[in-house]
Amino acid sequence: MALKPKITGRILEILHVEDNLGDVVLLKQVLKQAGFPLHLNTVGDWEEALLFLKGEGRFASRPKPDVLLLDLNLPKKDGMTILVEMRQNPEWRELPVIIFTSSESDLDRAWADRLNVSHFVTKPMDPDQYGELVKYLKEFWIKSFRNHRST
Repeated sequence: MALKPKITGRILEILHVEDNLGDVVLLKQVLKQAGFPLHLNTVGDWEEALLFLKGEGRFASRPKPDVLLLDLNLPKKDGMTILVEMRQNPEWRELPVIIFTSSESDLDRAWADRLNVSHFVTKPMDPDQYGELVKYLKEFWIKSFRNHRST
């Protein structure tokens, strides 16, 4: 089997807000083979995500995220509440958000649309089914950094 050539260029910085360690490990494994440069930063809840976005505490030297990958089922504050807060803050209003959740609720999808979510992906159980998320991230990377890309 021939390997796909890797695309080089600016690194896509992803902030992943996820409390399930198994999902974090699985996503890291899948994204290692994505074929484009990315860096995944993971935090377990909204309090840590806020510190990351503000560049405070242990995240003082963090890279600014290009996209937020957000689970809906989080401790303390759920993903929809987080989204509402983000969209009310001018600093994060335009940050692209991808919902990456186990929820298949039409109501969650409708709320995500109202809150200007870039994409909604239901978490697959099998690593081979992560293609939709990887494809979307790659397309986002190409559109965002087209001028910095070389093959």
